[in-house]
Amino acid sequence: MHRWMILAMVLSGLSWAQEASPQALRELGEFIKRVNPASYLLYAAEAKDYVEVFEPFILDVRTDEERARGFIPGSVQIHISQLPDRLSELPADKDKPVLVYCGTGHVSAVAAAYLRALGYREVKNLNGGFRTWLELGLPVQKP
Repeated sequence: MHRWMILAMVLSGLSWAQEASPQALRELGEFIKRVNPASYLLYAAEAKDYVEVFEPFILDVRTDEERARGFIPGSVQIHISQLPDRLSELPADKDKPVLVYCGTGHVSAVAAAYLRALGYREVKNLNGGFRTWLELGLPVQKP
């Protein structure tokens, strides 16, 4: 069931989906079937240790307004709508750990799936997003 929910999120969030070729949509569907969402889900309670041990590239896919209220220290903000055009700002090494987050974990799930489709092998999505990070009292930086 999770696979179809992610597929629905991806398709609803991408304007090209209605104009995409049937082949492109089949390929996207096959990718979604192969990728287990649990394989790239990181719970906030584990996130602090993950960041300290693995030193991932931390990607904030939220809006400027959301980021102005605070962010995970060391994160780089690239709004999800800009991600395809700003891939050069991500690590060239596709084995480098990448932690993606948004406000709740939903938008970042789409971004994480996208990065996995591009060949990034160590992508993690912060379950519950920045909201859960705050609830746990983890470090926050203000602009």
